[in-house]
This record gives sequence, structure tokens and C-alpha cells, in this order.
Amino acid sequence: MTSQTVQAVLLVLCAATMNAAYALPMKLNKKWEWEHSWFAFSILGVAVVPTVIALLTVPRLWSTYGAVSNGTLAAMVVFGGSWGVSLVFFGLALTRLGLAITFAVCLGTSAAVGALTPLIAQHADRVMTRQGELILLGVLVIILGVTFCGIAGKTREAALQKESATTRKGFLGGFMLAFISGILGSMLNLGLAFGGSIQRAAQQNGATQAMMSNAVWLPCLYAGFLPGVIYCYLLMHRKGSLGTLRLPGTWYYWLSGATMGLLWFGSIILYSISTVKLGDLGTSIGWPLFLASIVVASTIFGVLTGEWKRTGTRPIRFMIVGVSFLVLAIGVLSYAGRA
Repeated sequence: MTSQTVQAVLLVLCAATMNAAYALPMKLNKKWEWEHSWFAFSILGVAVVPTVIALLTVPRLWSTYGAVSNGTLAAMVVFGGSWGVSLVFFGLALTRLGLAITFAVCLGTSAAVGALTPLIAQHADRVMTRQGELILLGVLVIILGVTFCGIAGKTREAALQKESATTRKGFLGGFMLAFISGILGSMLNLGLAFGGSIQRAAQQNGATQAMMSNAVWLPCLYAGFLPGVIYCYLLMHRKGSLGTLRLPGTWYYWLSGATMGLLWFGSIILYSISTVKLGDLGTSIGWPLFLASIVVASTIFGVLTGEWKRTGTRPIRFMIVGVSFLVLAIGVLSYAGRA
């Protein structure tokens, strides 16, 4: 591999580890329900933290947007809003499926949609080249991996139901939520793929090549954080649990939301840098590479946090096969980066 490709792959692996871990702080919020933690993350992690980082890394940030067309900004809002809905669906799936399976189904679907859309829309002439065929092969292997991960999740649920009548229910509903979340979640990558004019404007204002993508993310994230905030607020209002946000001894739970944001947006920054190093097809190669790596990392975290205890060997065998396919996909896509 070329040094640029090696650097890109290492950046992706670091980003994937951070992304796979970003939801873990929620487990510390024992007195909050899912909607309280997701409300804090939506405000602090998706809006406040990225804004602060963008202001620190993109000179004259706000004037950057005056240099791009309204159509481009509108497209970023659409991409971001769709991704925001996917974030809500992802959080709901998380409570039904657990960390490992939610990441596998959601991110595997997103890898396929997010990689093929910019490839076909922006580089249709390269689909049938060696590099394009490697990307298609990598996406296909990811889909196979996700299929086995899904089977592993279903057999795990069956095993847990034999152990306890209070186990997590709603696997099918959770699976569909994760699947739709994956389709909508790919819109975030499309924001980067079609946000080239914003990147160029940021560079002209003095942003480095590594940090210029931070200007692209803000219009997406401002639209994206609203669905999560609105949904969680309505859910808390319906349950009469808004006061739970102010329970004594829970002030540091808000820090968990900010920590989630630092991990999540930090991973997005590293991913953005990797796409630059991967060249013209950076978003088509980098996105599935990024997401496949997240699934592998999240599976490891799922095992470490006890999600596969008392399940027997059959679900674990399926998961091993699925993760093996994903590791193979990482190798294929890494090779595509130098083809």
C-alpha cells in the first residue's frame, strides 16, 4: 500500500474505535431512561461540541457559508435531517438489540448505501474499473457479514429468552429500526461527498486540508440534532419524566452526553481526514471501510460489556463468521484504496 493509504486505514481504525465506544457512557446514567441520555447527547454531542470544534478549526467559519450556493446548503440540511431521524431510530434499536447487533445491521446497511450512491452519482465511469469492482466486492462482503451478524443476534435473543422472562423483547422491530436507520444514516456521508464547495470555501478562509470538512458538518448537524431533541422531549413529556433531567446527583450525566459527542465527532473528523488521503473515491472507499471497522470494534465492546453471556456457542459462532466477513471486507476496501 502507499503511505497515504496506510495513513488513511490507520485513521479509519482509530475513528472506528472511537465511534464504537461513543454510546458506552450512556450505561453510566443509571437514573435516566434512554430518552434522557439521548436528549443530552443530541444537544451537547451533536450540536454544541461540533460547533466549538468547528469554530476552533475553521477561521471565519460563518462567512464560509456565504460563499456557497443556497442549493448546496439546502442539500446539507436535507442530508442532515435524514441522518437525524436515523439517529433516533438507532437509539431505539439499541434498547431492543444491544450494542453489537444494532451496529452490525445499521452500519452494514449504511455502508452499502453510503458507498454506492456517491460512486454511481459522481464517478459512474469508474464503476466497472478495477477499483470500482473492488468497492462493489467490499460492499457485498459487508452485506454478507451483516447477514450473519443478524442471524447471531436472533439466535442470541432466543437463547436469552430461555434464561429469563424479562429479557429484551422486540427483536424484529429493533431489526427494522436499525435497517431503516442504516439507510437514512448514509445521508451523513452524502453530505461530505456533495459538500465540496463548502470545503473549498473553508480552505480559502484559512482552514487546513485536515480540518476543512468541519465546516461541512455543521449545516448537516444543525438539521440533524433537531429530530432527536424533539422526539426525546415529546417522549419525556408524555411520560411525565421531564423532571428526571434535574434529579439530585445526576448533574454529571450531562457530561456523559458531552463525552459521547467528543468521541463521536472526533471519529467523524478522523474519518473526514482519511477520505482526503484516499483520493477522488475517498467517500466511496472510506465510508464502508469506516463502518465495517466500527462493527468489528462494537462487537468487541459488546463482548466486553457482557452482551453475549449465557447465550451458548451457536450465536457466537454466527457472530464470528459475520465479523470474519467484515474483516475480509476491510482488507478488500483497503486494497481498493491503492488500486
